[in-house]
Amino acid sequence: MPPVIPAHRALRDALRESVISSLQLNAVLESVIHVKVRQAGTFHGKVDHSQPPWQAAVANAVLDLHALSREMEAWLRLSQGLPARQRGGSSANTRRALENVIRLSEVAQDGTVRGHTRELDAWGRRADTVLGNREMPKKLPRQPGEPERICPFCEKRTLRILPFQLNPTGEHVKCTNVTCFDVDGNRPFARLEFFGGEWVLRWQDGIIGVPPVKKKEAA
Repeated sequence: MPPVIPAHRALRDALRESVISSLQLNAVLESVIHVKVRQAGTFHGKVDHSQPPWQAAVANAVLDLHALSREMEAWLRLSQGLPARQRGGSSANTRRALENVIRLSEVAQDGTVRGHTRELDAWGRRADTVLGNREMPKKLPRQPGEPERICPFCEKRTLRILPFQLNPTGEHVKCTNVTCFDVDGNRPFARLEFFGGEWVLRWQDGIIGVPPVKKKEAA
């Protein structure tokens, strides 16, 4: 039986892995930031303004990590009574800030470490999307003029279809409301099934389909 890793240690190991992954993704982003993307289209006229010599989405993702790394380091230093440290905007300083985040996390509160890990992982998902490695969840399809369907558990319009990369276990639809749970305390998810001659959503508790949106009653 493998040794049990204490929760305190596991949280900090997870943060370290997120830092390493973020730095690797940032290196890829920086390597393609000046690669111009040819946009498909039929327009052949002249453009009346100059185009930036970089990919804006890639540049924004890089700048987001620069800002996030410095914010996390600054918060950890402040919470531990350490003096503020100003860092320049270079990638080398981003790396130093994140390495310092790992060191400072050793004596930080578990909730702070968990929060910083989530922030880095969220940035990583956005970076993957910018690089074309990941698709974003999408709203359920509906007919023109039809309102968005609501989640059968929290009754909010937060149902999203997951792309292939996010559903290795076959979970095709999830509720993105982080406070949404079923009666057993599980996060709602659904799988596509062929039932009664049509494709339907079967939820984790056996419910089939999604409820229709109630129309507002006339005053």
